[in-house]
Amino acid sequence: MQQLLLIYDGDCPLCRNFVAAQQLQQQFGELTLLNARDLAEQAPLLLAELQHQNLIVNQSMLLRVDGRWLKGAEVLQLLASLNKPSWRNKLWLYWFQSARRARFSYPLLRAGRNLLLKLLKIPPLPY
Repeated sequence: MQQLLLIYDGDCPLCRNFVAAQQLQQQFGELTLLNARDLAEQAPLLLAELQHQNLIVNQSMLLRVDGRWLKGAEVLQLLASLNKPSWRNKLWLYWFQSARRARFSYPLLRAGRNLLLKLLKIPPLPY
């Protein structure tokens, strides 16, 4: 069984709602969710590992799958492929199972996140 660790911006309403809507912990028993804003305090060694690997948390959702880090579009694509097909997930599954569509979409999603954070006056992640 895969051990998954998902790092996302818990202060971003889009990121937080995505994680909640996907019901990820119910589907993947071995999934740990970690708010990126808590990394320095709760997981300083993990933050050091990410920085050592030049993984910028403010630019991507990160997913560790059995020790290997995926970021951005790769995360969306993997989660889409592992997600249970349901009426709510059909569009998600269709769109993000394609690597090309996921790579195209992720910068747009990230730009939307950054704009939303500015509008809500939420500071960007420092790492």
